[in-house]
Amino acid sequence: MQKPEKEMLLNIMGHLIALDKRKARDDARELISSAEFKQSLTDRLRACLLSPNLSGYVTHLSQNLFEFVKKHPSVFKIPLAALQDLELMNKLDSMIKELLTQQRGSMKQKIVTSADRGSNIHALCRSLSGNCTEITSAHWSRRSSLIQFRTVVAESAKSQEEVTLNSNHEHVPADMEGDEADSSPSTITQCTWTFNQYWSYIDVLLGELRDDAKKNTSTTQAAEEFVKQFFTEVLQADLRKYPSTTSLAPSLDSVTVDWQKTIHSKLIW
Repeated sequence: MQKPEKEMLLNIMGHLIALDKRKARDDARELISSAEFKQSLTDRLRACLLSPNLSGYVTHLSQNLFEFVKKHPSVFKIPLAALQDLELMNKLDSMIKELLTQQRGSMKQKIVTSADRGSNIHALCRSLSGNCTEITSAHWSRRSSLIQFRTVVAESAKSQEEVTLNSNHEHVPADMEGDEADSSPSTITQCTWTFNQYWSYIDVLLGELRDDAKKNTSTTQAAEEFVKQFFTEVLQADLRKYPSTTSLAPSLDSVTVDWQKTIHSKLIW
């Protein structure tokens, strides 16, 4: 093959590759702008917020979740072309933050309504999840703790609590030391919690629970069992107070949906 012909073929191939990339990007933009994708993303984000292994509901959630999205785009039905386009990535980031805020608001309202009505945990989980996720006993336990935490938040709002905040106004456990300590400048301040800060306060309590687990155990597995036992006891107390005629939900390892398994095992920080 002569040189001019070879160069022509290379140019044609390069042009075709560029066209394919442009089409993939245009298809991704159309998909992400669709109502169907927004609904699908909403359902998957709700499943993330319902995960019984979620590390936090506000603090560091959006950045960790966005990193999770980039590592597992198939979980959220995001085309790879979208991850290669800065404009689409920024759009996705904004959508995720907006939808997370909406979902937290919806969840909080349903939790409040459930607590006010004295509904059992099965009814609450069914209300929260809709058809977006398989429900297990671990989901029941975490949801029960959210109801209990609502009471704690309400009681805390009546009096000031001394908390340690870093420069980003994020809670820092007062007894945190060594390599796990937050390096940001921190100050001890008097804080009166309100119900508008419900999710932030829950993050504080979850952080303190994990700290207690580390103090009272010597291995990672033992610490996980410590946390699991706490949520189990909360669920048992809830079931005694609000009995359910429905059989106890299956264990977490009974989940059959692959994308949900990925959320449970990987969306942890």
